[in-house]
Parts: sequence; structure tokens; C-alpha cells
Amino acid sequence: MPEIDLIPADYRHDRWLRQWLRGLGVVAVAVLVFNLAAYSGFNWRLTRLAAEVVSLEQQRAVTEQQRLDLEALTQQQFVLNRQLKVLSSLRSGGPAREVFRTIDEAMAEADIWFLDWQFRRAGVVVPDEQVAGVQTGYFIVTPDSGSRPEDSSWLVQTHMTIRGQARDHQALSKFVNGLYAQPAVVDVSVQRTELKKLAASDVVQFDLAVVLNSEARG
Repeated sequence: MPEIDLIPADYRHDRWLRQWLRGLGVVAVAVLVFNLAAYSGFNWRLTRLAAEVVSLEQQRAVTEQQRLDLEALTQQQFVLNRQLKVLSSLRSGGPAREVFRTIDEAMAEADIWFLDWQFRRAGVVVPDEQVAGVQTGYFIVTPDSGSRPEDSSWLVQTHMTIRGQARDHQALSKFVNGLYAQPAVVDVSVQRTELKKLAASDVVQFDLAVVLNSEARG
């Protein structure tokens, strides 16, 4: 005997429709939850990336400043090293005792006397008014306002300028040769010679430029 379905078709359709809507609601809720989670994750990641960008910009600015500081320090070190090299060279060039010994030995057999004697290290400018008189066994060194040699290319070296008088040209020649014989002397240049009347005899007045050994080159 066939079974008789007593459930109305409308009721069965409504029940199916409610189940379908319930399932659809669950899916919609799941999709909404997923979207919210994805949005939160994306927003968190975006915030973190923005923070990393700010941090990288700050680090780049610090690195750039450090690079500029390093370049400035390098340049300053270069300048200071040059100054130290010049000062060290100046300090090591020709002590006064060696200068006096050189002149003393060169004058041993020369009949000459000095009117003016100046000594300058390389790179050091000493105004004439600061040069004081010096008493030695043979002569007195005093400032003099007389003329100076026109050729001053040797002034960049450690040097002496000597203005004096000799009994004759032979005495001057002995003195020049005596200077050349000294290890501390690099070059001797006779800038000027002139006969002068002194008492009843003539003397040779001269100007010399003497270049000395020195590591100082400015």
C-alpha cells in the first residue's frame, strides 16, 4: 500500500527556505568575520610599514649627517696634520747653537766683520723691528734699515742674510769658501759687493744670502 505524505508542500518549502537562509547567514557571518580579520591585519601591516618607513627615513637622515660629520672631521684632520708637519719641521730645523758654530768656523781665517745678521726659519716671517742685537765673540749683530737684495727666491728656505765688511776681496772669498765647507750650509749667494772708504783704507762691503739645511718647507 503506498505511503501517504501528510506534510503540506508549502510547509516543506518554507522549512527548506529557512534552512537555506540560515546557512546563507552563517556563510555571510563567516565572510564578514574573515573580511574584518583581513582588514585588521592589513591595517596593522600598513601601520607597521609606515612606522618602518619613518624609522628608515630617520636612520637615513642620521647616516647622512654622520657622513657629513665624517667628511668635516677628515678635512679637519688633514689640515691639522699639515700644520703638525709644518710645526714639527720648523722645530727640527737648524738650532741656534749650530748656526753660531757654522759662522764661527767659517770666520776662523777670514778678516771680516758683520754689520747686520738675520736668521729665519722656513715659513716664519719676523718683522725687522723684532730683530734684537746679539753680542758674539767676533761681532755685534744689530738691525739695519739698509737696502735688501732684490732676488728673494731663497726666502722660502731656512736662511741667513749677512751684511758686513771684509778687509779685501780675498778675505771675503775665504769667508764664502768657509761657509761652503760647513755641512749645515746648502748654498751661499753673494748678493752685492761694494768698495767703501774706512779710515785710511778701502774695505769691501758685501751682502750674502746663506741657505741652510732644513726639513721645513711650509
